[in-house]
Amino acid sequence: MSAKTLLDIFSRPTGAPTHSSLYGAPAHVTVQAKANGIERMQRVNYLLEALYSFPTKQIVVEAAESLNDEQVVTAIWMQQWPRLRRSFGFCTLSGMDRTKKGVALDLQFTRERGSQLLAKFPDALVAEQTATSETLRSLLDDLAEPASSTLREFLRRIGGDVDGGRRAMLPLCKLYTSLLESHPPDLVSAVAAFAALDGVGRQQARSVRSLLAQQAMKAPDQLEDVVFEFLLETLALSSDSAEQTEMKQKLGVEMWRRSPHRFHSALVSMGPLSDVALHALAKMESGQIVSGLQGNGDIAVDIAERRPDILVHTDFWRIPEVDDELVERISDQDAGLAVRPLLAAGRIGPAANIISRIEAGTLVVALESEGVRPNVLRGWLEALCRNSNKTAAVLASGHVTRMATVVAIARQTHPDDVPNAFGEDPWIVAILGASGSLNRSDQDFLAAFLLTRALGRESRSQADLFRYSYDRVYKGFEEGRFSYETEGLATRRLDWGTWFTWDNCSRLRETVTRRFVEHDLEPEIFGRLVDDFSLAMSLFDEAVRTGRGRKYLERVRNALKNSPENEMKGRADYIASKLK
Repeated sequence: MSAKTLLDIFSRPTGAPTHSSLYGAPAHVTVQAKANGIERMQRVNYLLEALYSFPTKQIVVEAAESLNDEQVVTAIWMQQWPRLRRSFGFCTLSGMDRTKKGVALDLQFTRERGSQLLAKFPDALVAEQTATSETLRSLLDDLAEPASSTLREFLRRIGGDVDGGRRAMLPLCKLYTSLLESHPPDLVSAVAAFAALDGVGRQQARSVRSLLAQQAMKAPDQLEDVVFEFLLETLALSSDSAEQTEMKQKLGVEMWRRSPHRFHSALVSMGPLSDVALHALAKMESGQIVSGLQGNGDIAVDIAERRPDILVHTDFWRIPEVDDELVERISDQDAGLAVRPLLAAGRIGPAANIISRIEAGTLVVALESEGVRPNVLRGWLEALCRNSNKTAAVLASGHVTRMATVVAIARQTHPDDVPNAFGEDPWIVAILGASGSLNRSDQDFLAAFLLTRALGRESRSQADLFRYSYDRVYKGFEEGRFSYETEGLATRRLDWGTWFTWDNCSRLRETVTRRFVEHDLEPEIFGRLVDDFSLAMSLFDEAVRTGRGRKYLERVRNALKNSPENEMKGRADYIASKLK
């Protein structure tokens, strides 16, 4: 809006006294929507610089042509936002300092010059003595071409809730230039300009803050730290629930990306940013959380307490500072999901805790999965073998697919460790379900282990254990190929027999035969215990030595005589010949 039409109807008395009727009629004012521009003059530069760079000073300027001075000062006045205009005082021609009469004036034009001017206005600042600032360029452009400028509209909308009078003009001009004339917006300069409002209405400048926040929120991940801090401050001060919801997640996630420790401090505090951190933590992907914990493992406990799903993330357990005890925070429901991540991360410490809480099948599948390092697998199997009931469940699960797993468990247990209170022996279930080649040493050890278990009291499948182990152990003794460890295991429970049956092959034959006879084990298995016919005859010859053995052999013959296999019929005939 222009003040020119108002100024045009003013009529100053001149010459002879004028009849009062000239001033008695109402004056009609036509409103002019667009302001008129004023000529670009150095004098205007000085005036603006003095008024707004020294906002607490009274400004005086040497008067020029009165009409021109009036146009300049009214243009400056109309450029201001309404709140500032109401408090801005000026006089276009003054012969003395009007402020001494109790009227506070911001700007006075005077005819005085030089030393006389300074003498009459000792506390004022002379406009011509000031230098111009680049910050005021937008004001000068607006005064010269108001129709092509949006500065006045900006000041009108933004200045309404800014205190401080003239002191607010420079920060607002800087905000305008930074936000609306820079492409892309210079947010760092804008925040600095906003900070300059401190003490002159910064807390009340809601519209300024909102405008700046809207620009900054377009790309929070690309902001300088000072701008990001401004957004956090804005969020803490906001009372708009819709605005808070939108800002919380974006700023919380960005705060986590920039500084997990800062995020953690906000999270555990009782301050306004605590809710921001909680909201963001609930929305973030687990991988994003774990990524932020890299190098910040000291805050992992508090984060995991609020987001326990990260406890089943492999990279979480690869963080060196994360303590094994955190596994206790994994729920029983999720314990099965944690096995593979823990194995992949090389964690052995939590093994016992997890093993005790998950299903045997789930555990076996994880232990036999690809990529598990040998030392890690060994550590988990050691933990498993300390839990005999779980070891039994694993072996009996039907999920063991590798013979190497069976041997590894055998090497870390005693033959009687695995319980077999009912059903088939877990070792038999595992052997029948597993596959894969073993080297001779492992084959021999497993045979010796199962033989010793069969000679103990724990297994309910002794005959099946003998069927798996007898032939290999016998040949191992015969060839003298056993290691010290394997031979000691294989001979641990063999009878010593008579003084003339001192060799291990004879001891094995006598001990196993006696076990089948005295424990009345499955006759057919005894008849098929070995593939070699001569070894089978030696077993039959051993059994026939006693009356109880002869009765047992009769049952063996009956089990074999109707077999469709000629080999088995031949064995039945041999037994018959021995029983005559």
